[in-house]
This record gives sequence, C-alpha cells and structure tokens, in this order.
Amino acid sequence: MENLSDDDTYVVERAPIKLTAYDRRLKEFRDLSEKRDELASHPDSQRRMAQLNLLIEQAQKRLEIEKERSTDDAWRRRRDIDDWRSRDGKELRNAGRRKVRRKPNDDLSHLTLPEKEQRKRDQRADANFIKRKEREGMSEANIQAALLLRQQQRASRRAVSEDSDLAVNPAYGMF
Repeated sequence: MENLSDDDTYVVERAPIKLTAYDRRLKEFRDLSEKRDELASHPDSQRRMAQLNLLIEQAQKRLEIEKERSTDDAWRRRRDIDDWRSRDGKELRNAGRRKVRRKPNDDLSHLTLPEKEQRKRDQRADANFIKRKEREGMSEANIQAALLLRQQQRASRRAVSEDSDLAVNPAYGMF
C-alpha cells in the first residue's frame, strides 16, 4: 500500500510560457501562410488571396525586424526591463516614482460629480484645518488625531442627515 503522506511526492507547477515578440511575429506569419494555402484550392478566392499576400508581406517585414532585434543586446535588455515592470516590478516602480506618498491615489470612479465636488471641498477644509492648527502651535501627532476626529464627526453628521432626509420623504416606509 502506498503512503500518500510521504515527502517524495511532488507537485509540478509549470511556469506559463511567455512568447517573445519574435515568436508572436513568426506565429502571425505562419497563420497567414496557412490561410493562403487553404484558399489556394478555392477558385473564387482571388481577391482574398491578394489581400492575404499583402498581409503576408507586411508580416514578413515585421518578422525580419524582430529577427534583427532579437540579436541586439540593447533591445533584449529593454524587453527584459519592460517585462519586469509589467509583472513583479510594477508596484515597486510606481511607488518609487511618487514624490510625497507611498500609496496610489484613491479610485474615485464610483463617485458622482456632486460627491467628487464635496470630497474636494472636504480636502480643502482639512488642509485649512491643519494650517490653522500649525499656526496655533499644535504638535503634528495632535493635529492628526484632531483631524481624524473631525473627519469621523463629519461622516456621522452626513449619515444622520441622510437618514433624516429619508424620513421626510412621503413615500418613506411604504414598501
């Protein structure tokens, strides 16, 4: 009987195959050539054959360009950098490009136009609050604590006002 808990059982996880630009161009060229070969047997496909011949010529030129680039060390280095930036290095690179903060901006795509305007007014009010407290000589930690408290109070006031707006509505509670 086989013991399934042995340490000699391995799970093989294959890395996904990433095609190079040359491989993609070669695949494109071969696919177009196959289509042309299939159309060669049809007598009424002359127009389509002419179109495919033009596409094949363009694909062949792109393939030659990629063949030259594949032997160039500078192009290979650039492609490796681009590949790293698109996968593992994306967050690190973007964080390094930011000057002031370490995290990306908030996603505001779900907000309506009035909500975006209100958010902008709130940010301006918070900035003015911070400046006012700095002029008063308050410490940075106390300013941040007071700002957090102020933002929480603002949010709770808005939640209460939204609830009261619903109660004023004549259709409130009908359904």
